Amino acid sequence: MHAALVTALLCVAADVPARYGVEADPAKYPQATAKEALASALKAIAAKDFKYLAAHIAEAGFVDGRVKGVYAGKFDEQVSDTESRLDALAVKQLARFAKDGKWKEEDASAVVTAEEVPDKCVRLVKKGGRWFLSHRFDLAGK
Repeated sequence: MHAALVTALLCVAADVPARYGVEADPAKYPQATAKEALASALKAIAAKDFKYLAAHIAEAGFVDGRVKGVYAGKFDEQVSDTESRLDALAVKQLARFAKDGKWKEEDASAVVTAEEVPDKCVRLVKKGGRWFLSHRFDLAGK
């Protein structure tokens, strides 16, 4: 890896604060594009790195709202909930979206659809130069 790229990645990581005690790792889980963010989500799932997924790849507003409103400030309970929702079928569908999906990307949002999963989509949002996985997987408002 070139020294300039390493320096740039370290600067990005320094600009991204830790969330819930989890440090950002843009070298391992890049989010500069929507496609990278989805790939990073799948990589975190495969590594069983659900804390990172919830802290840095999932849309922060959604996670923060649930940690505060549903889990009384207990981030680990949100992490457990996130993990429980990612069963084999959900992960298989996410992988299908990443591999064969049709992307519709705008400045700050992206939607990925796949013929094999006609009733769902993957939504991503861009905030502060990084892309995040949205909690909405419905096709309403497509």
